[in-house]
Amino acid sequence: MSIPINFNSDRLRNYFAFIAGAYAGTDIATAFVSSAGVFLTMAIIGTFSHRDFTRIGSYASAALIGLIIAMLINFFVQSPMINYLLSIVAVIIFTALTAWDAQRMKNIYTECNGQVSSNGLAVLGALQLYLDFINLFISFLDIFGSSNER
Repeated sequence: MSIPINFNSDRLRNYFAFIAGAYAGTDIATAFVSSAGVFLTMAIIGTFSHRDFTRIGSYASAALIGLIIAMLINFFVQSPMINYLLSIVAVIIFTALTAWDAQRMKNIYTECNGQVSSNGLAVLGALQLYLDFINLFISFLDIFGSSNER
């Protein structure tokens, strides 16, 4: 079974053009470096640690649902301080999810004897890690970008 991926580069280009217009270049660079550092550190910890991150992953997944609900509520309230705090919470959640996803990918790879590309698990794992990074980046961008507004 293959997983179809419809990649639309125009949408991605428009999204990054919006980010470049809405935030200062230094905020974007700081958010990217912070995201890359946290992501790389947690991916290494998740891959090489002998500790089981299953419990942390389930707690982070539950916290993510709560975060989404809180963000929906803040969508109507429009509080900059709550948005700032939710961005900090999002960084913590996606930091934990990065370690958990990296460890899950390592475990799946060893269970499948390296045959993850034949059943689409490699694409699914890459997508999960990609989403972890993008959400870290957006959260850091909210944190560093909103510091200029206060």
